Amino acid sequence: MKKSSNLSKVLTLLLISSLSMTVMNCSKAADVSPSVQIVGTWKIINIFTKEGSAAEIEQFSSIASSYPCVKYIIYTFKSNGDFTSSVPDDCKDNGEDILGTFETAKYEVKDGKLILTDTNGSKIERNISFSGSELTLIRAEVDQDFTIRFLFTKQ
Repeated sequence: MKKSSNLSKVLTLLLISSLSMTVMNCSKAADVSPSVQIVGTWKIINIFTKEGSAAEIEQFSSIASSYPCVKYIIYTFKSNGDFTSSVPDDCKDNGEDILGTFETAKYEVKDGKLILTDTNGSKIERNISFSGSELTLIRAEVDQDFTIRFLFTKQ
């Protein structure tokens, strides 16, 4: 009896260990592809600029004080590849700096880039990354050694 009781305990522990490892592996957000992560509605929460090797500078608070409409820019990415934007009229110029003038477009996420294509074939590419419920888009002006990093949160 003692041998089967010990064997039963060992098997139970192995089963519990296997199940817990399976559950932990299934819940890793890193395993979710960027094409899946981007689906949803995103609101801008910060903007940073960087010139050359200088430190990044937070710009959102000063931009939002001059253009409060920037706080209401919303981008929606649907699972079928459709993109829509909601940019207040008094903020269209500021919205252009992020993802152009596209109100609707098709999108894809490929090789660390968000690629938007509007109905006339115009394209915009931005470097993209995710961290939890945050999305980062980077607009790089290579010839000027200048980058703008836009930070969004999922709604």
